[in-house]
Amino acid sequence: MHRYLASILALAAFLAAGTASGEVLQRYSTGMWTIEATADNGAFRHCSATGQYGGGSSVIFLLTRDFSWAIGITNPRWNWRKGSEARMSYWIDSYGRRSAKVEALSPTQLGMPLADSQQLFQEIRGGNKMYFEPEGAEGFSITLIGTSVGLNELLSCVRRYR
Repeated sequence: MHRYLASILALAAFLAAGTASGEVLQRYSTGMWTIEATADNGAFRHCSATGQYGGGSSVIFLLTRDFSWAIGITNPRWNWRKGSEARMSYWIDSYGRRSAKVEALSPTQLGMPLADSQQLFQEIRGGNKMYFEPEGAEGFSITLIGTSVGLNELLSCVRRYR
């Protein structure tokens, strides 16, 4: 439960305030991903990898200093009540479905902790497409081409600043 809260709180703070509430230690781009390391009062907090997709959609992978990770998904066609919670099924290619609790960080953004799983990490790194089906809302998918680079950089970022 602590890891869930830490991941969602870090993701919510990042999405709500951008980097305004924290100090940017480093920001750079690699492929389609923007990698950013953030600190509070000089203490490393997390790294994020943000990818923009067509039509105003985006995905943010966030990895905290204790290696908890989460994903933030922005879909302009969603209309959530901020702070509401739901369940979401997600899967990569033809791998099995997983389910997690999501929180609406804004009307168009959902935040979700990701399972502490090497298998999931490898599925996302090597996959072609990731699917999301939130309860009560339209499904959504992203292509994972190039995501391996973003996730490798995210892991390197945390190791560098931890």
